[in-house]
Amino acid sequence: MATDHPPSSSVVPAARSGPPGCGNGGWVCGLLAERVDALSAATDDLPAVQVRLSAPTPVETPLRWEVDGEAGDADVSVRLLDGETLIGSARRAPAPALTVPSPVDLATARQAAADCDITSHPYPGCYVCGPDAADGLHIYAGSVPSTSVHAATVTLPDEGLPPVLAALDCPGAFAVGFGEDTLLLGTFTAQVLADVPRERELVVMAWDEGREGRKRHCGTALLDGGEVLAQAAATWIVVTRETIPGTAPAGSAATGREGS
Repeated sequence: MATDHPPSSSVVPAARSGPPGCGNGGWVCGLLAERVDALSAATDDLPAVQVRLSAPTPVETPLRWEVDGEAGDADVSVRLLDGETLIGSARRAPAPALTVPSPVDLATARQAAADCDITSHPYPGCYVCGPDAADGLHIYAGSVPSTSVHAATVTLPDEGLPPVLAALDCPGAFAVGFGEDTLLLGTFTAQVLADVPRERELVVMAWDEGREGRKRHCGTALLDGGEVLAQAAATWIVVTRETIPGTAPAGSAATGREGS
């Protein structure tokens, strides 16, 4: 666990956007999770980090950190703010209550991604799932026939938690209603179980975990040869289209979401 003094502010690059002008939700969750890791080590009881996003994250803007508690305490929490506006908060949490479906192999995941229709994507510049993102992850989680799973592949070029949690973000939206509702990522509980290799093609899986009013629950996992490297449980909230900057006009075939 790192206990030296981390920077007092962070900036989300425009290249890590979801909707135009807004940081990708998974990337922002990764920033928050890294800050928790810098202050408090994972334990057997609290191996994960739970992030709650409260507002869209502006890009290319200095965002300040606040800490509640002392470094080394299991209950330390962090907040990321734009001025006085709370962007998100994070703390240690129990492992997400997920049962990961049977692993999908690389060939199946590649085919699912190839079959995924992204022609009407509302955020083509999204770092994770946008087709026009120059250095994006290009994760197109398509449905795997005869299963409840959506899958794709990804090769992570960058170190750190932000790209890992970003890869676990957008696929969940594909699984719970891509094209049906305008969704905003609410809570995201992520656990890294093993070292995540870079520059190697990995499988991403996503599946629906049920609905409750305006809430859409899902699970996602990152796998290498059938081994689960990281997993996340997410809750997406159905919102009005106008809630999210840059959302495509009504009638677009895809979902509007900060985590996109």
